[in-house]
Amino acid sequence: MEASRNAGQAICGVVAECEARATLERLLADSQFHATERHRKLLRYLVDEFFAGRSAQVKAYTIAIDVFGRPASFDPATDPIVRVEASRLRAALTQYYETTGDKADLRIELPKGNYVPQFVTSGGEHLPGLPESVALPVDVAGERESEPHVPVAARSGRRRVLGILSAAGAAVATISIAAYAFMADRLPWQPALSAKPTIIVDVPARGTIGEEQMRAGDYLVHALSQFSTVRTLAPTPGVDLAAVTGWVSPSSRVKLQGSKEYRLSIAYNTNRYEHEISWQVVDAQSNEALRAGISKEATDSGDAREIREKLLGRLARALAGEEGVIVSLEAARQLATPSIGYGCVLLADVAQSRIDPEGLASAYGCLEQSAIYQAADPDVLASLATVLVATGKANAAPTEAARAVKLADRAVALAPQSSQSYVAQMQARFAAGNAEAAFVSGRRAAALNPLDDAIPARLGLLLFVSGQYSEGVRLARSAQVGSEYLHHDAALTLALEDYRTGRYREALIRARQLANPSDIAVNLLRMAAAGQLGLTREANNALDELRWSKGSAARQIESELRARRYAPELIALLDEGLGRAGVRPADLH
Repeated sequence: MEASRNAGQAICGVVAECEARATLERLLADSQFHATERHRKLLRYLVDEFFAGRSAQVKAYTIAIDVFGRPASFDPATDPIVRVEASRLRAALTQYYETTGDKADLRIELPKGNYVPQFVTSGGEHLPGLPESVALPVDVAGERESEPHVPVAARSGRRRVLGILSAAGAAVATISIAAYAFMADRLPWQPALSAKPTIIVDVPARGTIGEEQMRAGDYLVHALSQFSTVRTLAPTPGVDLAAVTGWVSPSSRVKLQGSKEYRLSIAYNTNRYEHEISWQVVDAQSNEALRAGISKEATDSGDAREIREKLLGRLARALAGEEGVIVSLEAARQLATPSIGYGCVLLADVAQSRIDPEGLASAYGCLEQSAIYQAADPDVLASLATVLVATGKANAAPTEAARAVKLADRAVALAPQSSQSYVAQMQARFAAGNAEAAFVSGRRAAALNPLDDAIPARLGLLLFVSGQYSEGVRLARSAQVGSEYLHHDAALTLALEDYRTGRYREALIRARQLANPSDIAVNLLRMAAAGQLGLTREANNALDELRWSKGSAARQIESELRARRYAPELIALLDEGLGRAGVRPADLH
């Protein structure tokens, strides 16, 4: 027990605590260290525990509780947050030291398989570790790895070997695989390079099923193909789908994951009273049934074609939409097995839908790294452009706004039929102050995919805040038609319209439904509506949440709204409510 308590002290005799802590502070203060606040907090915690002699007691559970604020009921077997964030911290450390070269006299590393930091000299020598009688705290539910930790010097030698092999003039395919293996070896979490998922719609051959079923299958393939989040295939006799999707078995030595396959089967039936569609999604590799459902529509709600297209359009949205089944399954897979490429796009989508600043910061770093290796991937470029806008970088700096526009323009050039490329272009242009061009991009996106309710919701909000109130409201309400839930941007547009027209109670109810401490626009609206109704306590509660979210970096209210391109009239109306709530611009500092 005593040896375990003093696990960290065994190394303290070799590296002075003051020297190590000075190294840590320099690292955390260095702008070249691209890590989120969550990762910085984790690194500081691990070093503190190390010098307190408690490294042997550090587990995924204790990190989740002490660093990430998880409840006591946290289960590392079902929530991979610690494994994922520790892996990303390793990646950030590796990238930092590769960028700075040998400038650092002392480096901090986090080996795989445990949470004990190691201190490495500039010559690549690891300082003496724990005594043999003390076991490293390997967390069975957390960080056990199949490969041993490889020192930096050994990794450098491996890279030199790969460089020699590449220069030897091997075939193009061999060089590509070696180059990717080299890249993957540089990333401590050993990620896969993922692509967007593929939905294979099982449509039986003509003549084996009824005409109604055949029409349903054909339209569903058409509807799904309009969504940029997935690739859609209908099986064709004699075609090897694995060759088309690029899926490589996870057991392959090459860390290329390709496109994950999902099989979708449907049954479409009608009678005199109703139309019914039943569906099932199956993992094409394991044959595991993942999701299933049934949807119905009354026969007297329209003609047969209208009802069929309504049901199938709803199913396409439920599968491939912003928070659809396939997107959710892929996002969960990304958390369990982090990857670069399309996995980063999924992280960004989830973070934006939840308005999660830390998630957006993680996605930003992931996308930046993906763009290095996939400079011509329109999904990665479009997602990076939207994240620059969502994080406020594009609003805060003209150079970042220009970069977002450039990335989105490149995505459109590479994928002119992708609605998501045009959505990214719309958001980037609006952030750069080119509203009319942004609206053109948004309308193009809506024309490319009229089934995606997120597009009119996003376009409607931008139109509304810029002063085109009636058109913004019309699009927000159109996004509501046929959808099971109202998109956040559509709900915010309708809440702002209630406030603008004096329906303060309705505006407040909508704002409460959208409540999120990180959602600045919603909290400002909630404060203003509460002020108009004389509900000072609620306004103060919303202010407290906004202050928690923004911290010391908050700007004044008017500056915040101007940065979001709100029309002067709308800003004045909100300021009136905020004034009645007793909120002054200085309160947001």
